[in-house]
Amino acid sequence: MENSEYRRRLIARVEALRKEALMTRPDFHSRIGAVASEAWIKFSTSTDEEAWEHFSMKAISRICKVFGVGVELLQFKS
Repeated sequence: MENSEYRRRLIARVEALRKEALMTRPDFHSRIGAVASEAWIKFSTSTDEEAWEHFSMKAISRICKVFGVGVELLQFKS
């Protein structure tokens, strides 16, 4: 899987979790915290070339905590 496909799938997975939790985007960003929120917004809205400069394991960790998931958030079947 190439980086752009992985990124697209990761963003889609986080959005699906957010919607499943009936959480608005502002609520989601509030729950993960300001620093993680800023990193996630930049990662999810930047171009494919720039996005990985904003990828943050801290943001991913906060997202996992909010949704009660683990490393499976980052794992995809090919």
